[in-house]
Amino acid sequence: MKTINTWKTLADREKAALRKLSERKKSLSLEKERLEARINDIDRYILEYTSGMKQDTGDEHSVQKINSKMNMVTQLASGRKELEKIRNECRQALELVTRGMIKHQEELLKFNKVRENQKKLIISKEKYIENKELDSLALHNFVSELR
Repeated sequence: MKTINTWKTLADREKAALRKLSERKKSLSLEKERLEARINDIDRYILEYTSGMKQDTGDEHSVQKINSKMNMVTQLASGRKELEKIRNECRQALELVTRGMIKHQEELLKFNKVRENQKKLIISKEKYIENKELDSLALHNFVSELR
């Protein structure tokens, strides 16, 4: 019975590790979604500024407006590049967490399988002992009846 408890303890440790990794994966997924939303926002801003530059070409102060809008587009593109870098790091972290979860799930399955096999073995041994005792009792009764 002690070995079953050992396997259960090992399985419980794997479950705890899986829970932690699952929480980490959830937080990384949320962060990735947030980053993607921010990148999409920046793309919309860049589109707005570039389309606004086309309209400004007929105005008197067009050179100054276009220059300021170009500076803003450059800053937005720079920010987008940084966000993409962070998003890629987040994707890599998600891949690592997913691989870790797979490893822990494999270990959990192994431990559960070994534990089930141990239970079956113990049950089999108990039945064997019980049958042996019943056979012994039956033999004893048979010998008693012969006397």
